[in-house]
Amino acid sequence: MEKTELSVADIHAAAQPSEAFSLILKEKEGERYVPVIIGMSEARAILVELNQSPTHRPLTHELFVSLADHYGSLLVEVNIVHYENGVYFADMVMIGSDNKVFHLDARPSDAIALALKFNAPFFMDTAIFEANCMVDKKHEEEDEEEEDHLFSEYNELADALEEAGGEPLPEAFIDSKLKEMSEEELQSLLDGAVESEDFELAEKIRQEMERRGSHPR
Repeated sequence: MEKTELSVADIHAAAQPSEAFSLILKEKEGERYVPVIIGMSEARAILVELNQSPTHRPLTHELFVSLADHYGSLLVEVNIVHYENGVYFADMVMIGSDNKVFHLDARPSDAIALALKFNAPFFMDTAIFEANCMVDKKHEEEDEEEEDHLFSEYNELADALEEAGGEPLPEAFIDSKLKEMSEEELQSLLDGAVESEDFELAEKIRQEMERRGSHPR
């Protein structure tokens, strides 16, 4: 199989569905790229690795790495090997403690988060890349700003809660942050807080949504 090595060029909010993100995978040697639609939790995992951001508690991909380390396994590379009905399929090439190679099926978003954590290369079947690649990368600025705002708000609130050592933050601080956000942003922030098990933050978001008369999904 001929392969094209990729890198993560960008992550931004996708137009549809509303809680999806577009992962931009760019060829390492060239300007062409392929967009892959991923979920919010996967987007956050990849952003954590790209930005080398510490997490309050281990995310799913970090837990996988801890287990792999414990059992002496190593991720060698990730290959996106199949594309069907708009969905990409990835293969993770691993080496066990016995030095034998084994393969794991995975979603590209999960596999790439792990590749970044393991500092392993990732590739796409060149035929698949050629069939789906684009040349002129154009993103909507408002979508980028929305994604940046979402993650900056999440990280600022989560960091503040961690620094408080579990003690309640001043109500004025919570009000000033949550009242600035739209109902859509609050819902997305709530999803991120629940996914990351920041239940204290999730409860504060629910209270703000209930105060407005909206109902969390």
